[in-house]
Amino acid sequence: MDKEKRAPAILIIDDEELLCKTLTTIIRNKGFRVKSTALGREGLSLLGEGFDVVILDIKLPDISGIEVLKTIKKIHPEISVIMITAYTTVEITVSVINEKAFAFFSKPFEVDALLKAIDDALTEKQAQEKKERQFKNLSLIYRISKEMEGMIELHSIAFLAAQYFCEVTKRDTCAVLLFDAEEKEFFFGALHGVDDENKKINKKRFKLNAQMYERLIINKNAILIPEMKSSPDILQYIPVEKPKALFIFPLVTDERVVGLAVFPGREKFILTDEELETITAMSFEVALYLDNANRYLHLKKSYLDTVSRLVNAIENKNAAGKGDSEEVSELAVAVAEKLNLPEKMVEMVKFAGLLHDVGKIAISEQILLKKEQLTYDEHEKLKMHSIIATRIISHMDIDQQLVSMILYHHERYDGSGYPEGLLGERIPVGARIIAVCDAYKAMISERPYRKKLDKKEALKELIRCSGSQFDPVIIKVFFELLPEE
Repeated sequence: MDKEKRAPAILIIDDEELLCKTLTTIIRNKGFRVKSTALGREGLSLLGEGFDVVILDIKLPDISGIEVLKTIKKIHPEISVIMITAYTTVEITVSVINEKAFAFFSKPFEVDALLKAIDDALTEKQAQEKKERQFKNLSLIYRISKEMEGMIELHSIAFLAAQYFCEVTKRDTCAVLLFDAEEKEFFFGALHGVDDENKKINKKRFKLNAQMYERLIINKNAILIPEMKSSPDILQYIPVEKPKALFIFPLVTDERVVGLAVFPGREKFILTDEELETITAMSFEVALYLDNANRYLHLKKSYLDTVSRLVNAIENKNAAGKGDSEEVSELAVAVAEKLNLPEKMVEMVKFAGLLHDVGKIAISEQILLKKEQLTYDEHEKLKMHSIIATRIISHMDIDQQLVSMILYHHERYDGSGYPEGLLGERIPVGARIIAVCDAYKAMISERPYRKKLDKKEALKELIRCSGSQFDPVIIKVFFELLPEE
């Protein structure tokens, strides 16, 4: 991986000209960048040039070396300071220790010992910088996790990831490509930094050439082209004018590549080890969320197929309720969205709305289609449908929150419902939503044992039962969705 790595920089502040020249030559021959000055104030003015270590004499013509040390530690605490002096006293030694100099040498000193102190200072600084990078990376991953938490839509995750990638790399443009492993094709998850092009490119699907595919997908290695002489095929899909550099990083979980982060640049792309470390840490987290979203999509498709079969089975058994589950589901989703529930929760409410009456498939048609009032025993059997529903869906890989929404959708807000007599907010919010939507849909629908109510009568009944049968907050939101009523 091409990268820019500067040599460590050493500043010598000492008014002994011969010593300065000697140390400068020796230290420069070790591969360091070196600058020297005889004055303390001038040395302080040079600190902005990015020095790693300062070799500082205590006795200077214009200002005390101890004062220079104090100033350095105040404004540049990351710089290690090695003190040297020909005049050692107990007071000076104590001051040097108190002001946290890295090392202290009395003149004359062994040059090898000084060089070792420089190496030790640089090693300690690198270790500290590594800790700071690790903390920064952990903080970044935490921010990403908090923002992506609950996200289940691929493009939403990809767009947020593209924003973060641009922030970390200080690049204007980033495309997040999603990988379809079955077709070995890529499609756009998001493109950050190009005005309105997202809408035009999201539907495009394409394949990589064999060389890129092997490097990125098979070997899971990044590609960095700091200065391009020709434009790779992949850039024909990204609307950036005259790109001069390209960086492509695979988004990899422990098992597989789920996508690519693509950075086309208008100038030379230089990547440091530190930046690569940050991108690696971040990309793994992004890959996990993308992979989870992919798994959810496959699971969702499986759910929809299963749910569709179950709902059809119920409706074939009870023609009077045909279409009820879909309408309850649509109303419940609208309420959930109005309540600003997380995206994943809204999806569960949708499925719960579709499946809430699936248990009726095990209830006798004599009960479901009876025109007279049900007997006590018949009503008790009918009440079992929510428990039966959970038994049916227990064989599906379904979130327990969704199961609870179905199980408790006949609980009452005042605690007098079934199957467990839960009270108030102990009833899952999804179940409270479905209770309102199911009751409303039932009231405005024809049933074998009664005629349907008009919508105004049904809404009056909801108001009457607010606080007893139904959650008042859910009722309020439900009415906000039906302003014309």
